[in-house]
Amino acid sequence: MCTLIFNYFQTQLEETNKSLENTKSMLNRQLSLKSPEINVELEKALENLKDTKESKTVLELQLENLSKTHQVLKVTYDDLLVSNNNLEKRLLESETLLAKYKTELQNVQEHRDKLQESETNLGKLLEIERLQVKSLKAQNEKDARCIQDLNRQVKEMERIIARKHPDSVSALIVAAKSDQTENNLTARKLLEDRIKNLESEVALRDQSSSKVFLEVQEKFAEMKNKYESHIEDLELHVNDLKNQLKRKIDTFDVYTQTFFDDQKIPAKESKDVSVQTISNNHSNHNNNNSNSNNNHAVTKVQQQKRKPEKTEVKEETHLLATIRGLQADLVNKEKVVLKLQKELDEVKKTNKRLQKEREGSLKNIAERREFRSYPEKLATHLKSNEGDVSTELEEELRAVKTERDKMRIQLCRIEEDYQNLKSKRLFDLSTLQQAHEEEITKYMSNIKPLREQLELHQVTVNTLQEQLRASKEQVEILTVERDDLYNRLHSTRIENNQSTSNGNEIMDDIKDLPPHRRVAIMEQRYQERERRLRAIVHGLAQKKCSKSFMSTMLR
Repeated sequence: MCTLIFNYFQTQLEETNKSLENTKSMLNRQLSLKSPEINVELEKALENLKDTKESKTVLELQLENLSKTHQVLKVTYDDLLVSNNNLEKRLLESETLLAKYKTELQNVQEHRDKLQESETNLGKLLEIERLQVKSLKAQNEKDARCIQDLNRQVKEMERIIARKHPDSVSALIVAAKSDQTENNLTARKLLEDRIKNLESEVALRDQSSSKVFLEVQEKFAEMKNKYESHIEDLELHVNDLKNQLKRKIDTFDVYTQTFFDDQKIPAKESKDVSVQTISNNHSNHNNNNSNSNNNHAVTKVQQQKRKPEKTEVKEETHLLATIRGLQADLVNKEKVVLKLQKELDEVKKTNKRLQKEREGSLKNIAERREFRSYPEKLATHLKSNEGDVSTELEEELRAVKTERDKMRIQLCRIEEDYQNLKSKRLFDLSTLQQAHEEEITKYMSNIKPLREQLELHQVTVNTLQEQLRASKEQVEILTVERDDLYNRLHSTRIENNQSTSNGNEIMDDIKDLPPHRRVAIMEQRYQERERRLRAIVHGLAQKKCSKSFMSTMLR
């Protein structure tokens, strides 16, 4: 654009130079012909020519400055184009990075959604398990109530049968116990079916707990069979002892007419009474110990039952059922032992009563001393037999108590295993929750730098867009300036053509005019051209100032 202006000014200057030379030659020709007045006018014209030359030099300097500014603008325009291309490349790179990060964000969000869905599913499963545990608790309570009702009914039946048949109490107790177990078979079957279903679900999670439980169940069955067989043996032994005592009492009634010394029998009786009191005290002490141990075990189990269990698992119901069954069996066996002890006390009381009756009969028939040796032998034999029976019963009671203690120890072990399983389950749940929370924190920590990078890329994109807008505005300004310059060139060309045509016409007219009129017309023309050139230079200077101001503002 500046080159075109420069060429235009050069052509215009050449035309002016040619016109000046033509006028000079014409004036020189006329100088040789005309008067001194024309010389004055010619001097004025020469001065005007000097002024025009000076203006010409000024215009040339301005043209050089304009050409330099044009080159600078061209360089800046090229730099802007290069920066624009770089910005476009960076924009494309940032867009690709944005697309990449968007895909990564979508993947992370999908993974987060999956984790949330899995969390909701786990929560639903937990709620379902809690509902199942609540339903199992309610069912266990119902079963416990049914068992209590059945036990109450069995006790009432025992009382009724004891009133009707007081002699065979032990046999009736065994029969009642067998009936009770048979009546509870239906409830136990239902419970076992439910427990099996629960075990099938739990077996996939914890096989070790199921193995431990099966071992405990087998041990419990073995101990139960041992207890039942032992109780049956005890009952048979007690019945045998009763029969022997009855036989001995019957044989002793035959010898009611015998006589004894008054000094020997009381000593023997005092010894027997002391032994019996010791045995009674020992039996009472054992009863108290058994009752205290039983109460202690029951209170311990009740305390463990009362503990709040927030995260109960399906294994707990099964273990609780087994513990309750063991407790019920222990209570029943302790009741049997207590009844046996009561029967022993009754036998001892009858023995005392018989001894007292014998003493009275012996005092009444003290005069008859014919069969003194035989009754004494018989009395000693009976006492020795009674001592053997009491020792055997005490040994059997001790064996029963030792087995009962073993069962309590096993119960304590089962409770410890149950508590260990419960703590293990809680620990596993806590570890799972911690792992889940750690994964969520990791994903959130991975998302944070991605978000920061996205924000940085968005900021860079915004800055690049602003730079693009500024460069587009500069390009628009340059295009407007270029169009303006093209329009001015076109107008100047048209004016030049008009001026040349007018100049030719004027020159044709001037040729006919006198010389002073010619000089005046030429001065007017030069003044008009100077004004136009000054206006053009002033406009270019204003544009240059505005461009420099815009460039400083953009920087």
